Amino acid sequence: MVSPTKRILLTTLLVNACRVLLAVVFMVSGFVKAVDPVGFMYKMTEYSVALDLVQLSSPWILFFALLFSGVEFIVGFFLLTGIWRKTVATFTLLILLFYTPLTLYIAIENPVPDCGCFGDALLLGNWQTFAKNVFLLAMAVVVVAKNSLYRRCLSSRNRWMAVLFALAYILLVEGMSVWHLPVIDFRPYAIGTNLREAVEDVPPVYETTSVYEKGGEQRTFATGSLPDSTWNYIGSSNRLVKEGRRATVNDFAFLDRATGEDFAAEILADTGYVVLVVMESLEVADESRVDKINDIYDYCEDNDMRFYAATSSADDAVEVWCRRTGAEYSLLWADDIALKTMVRANPGLLLIKDGYIVEKWNITDVPDVDKMSQGESLLASGGYVEFMRGWLFWLLLFAGPVAVILFLDMFVQKPAEIKNDKQNK
Repeated sequence: MVSPTKRILLTTLLVNACRVLLAVVFMVSGFVKAVDPVGFMYKMTEYSVALDLVQLSSPWILFFALLFSGVEFIVGFFLLTGIWRKTVATFTLLILLFYTPLTLYIAIENPVPDCGCFGDALLLGNWQTFAKNVFLLAMAVVVVAKNSLYRRCLSSRNRWMAVLFALAYILLVEGMSVWHLPVIDFRPYAIGTNLREAVEDVPPVYETTSVYEKGGEQRTFATGSLPDSTWNYIGSSNRLVKEGRRATVNDFAFLDRATGEDFAAEILADTGYVVLVVMESLEVADESRVDKINDIYDYCEDNDMRFYAATSSADDAVEVWCRRTGAEYSLLWADDIALKTMVRANPGLLLIKDGYIVEKWNITDVPDVDKMSQGESLLASGGYVEFMRGWLFWLLLFAGPVAVILFLDMFVQKPAEIKNDKQNK
């Protein structure tokens, strides 16, 4: 029979394990959406169309995408630190009571292929999402029922510092990802991607071996290596030598509007620098810096660099764009989803060299032509510092200050308060 003390200990461990796991899931889910709010906006638009909901304008959808991802992250952080534990635990339960039946409906009706709850970092099917929410809901019930068994990590006097920092952190992530490009790119067009490999299916490699018998002895020979014809064939088998790989990019195509010629192979075959301008929708594209695009086009023409521009807009919109911006370059046609995936900007630029994506820019970050020198200019200008594109930088940027706040609260201010209390007695 389990003693009451041991039962309380086990219950406490269970409650805190549920709390921490809930916190991590909420923080990760909020963060991966915050690093790509435009992508989350696309997913919300996809849901609203599939479910025949009220159609909002893109700025409003983006606002709600930012709000939802930020709230998710902050709720997870509050769960982790124990801030306002009763209120936050109840709010978490209410969130999951809303999402669980909703994801059940989505799993049954299947209006969209994946939930988007972890952005492009982790794609879950609709039934997997429902199962995940059922599991989280069960943990939330445990946390709400026994929230008195976990304590906050910060004193109520100092929790405001952690709250303000967490809010500033997630707003920084969202702001940089909206005004520039996603600070971490989980899509198949990330910087460093070898497009030549990404667009091809690689079949698995097998080695066929055959078993032969002679004089009561059985031996295995590779195909074509039988020493003589006196061996009797028994059977054969295939051994996997190298696993195959499915293409991660299936929509890399840029078609001439008049002839239908696809320039994708030409782009990938070029061993020099290739500038690819992506404008998913000309009707809503940012025209404030189109002079930069025109200057880069002129630079490429003068320096024998390939320049391509692509959009999914119709021919009429192309004519209007060229007339309004003075564009002298041709606009190829490409699939709108592909263009949205390539770069979260309208317009945006990709720099490709020898089949590799070596840099990407939002139009707001495109380097000036006068900073360019042929062969290495584009590669050296603009963009984020390399280490800022990874998990480690953003994890340290968050965990470091939080650790400092916890240290000051636990080992500096609390001992000082205890000392002052003793002196006042």
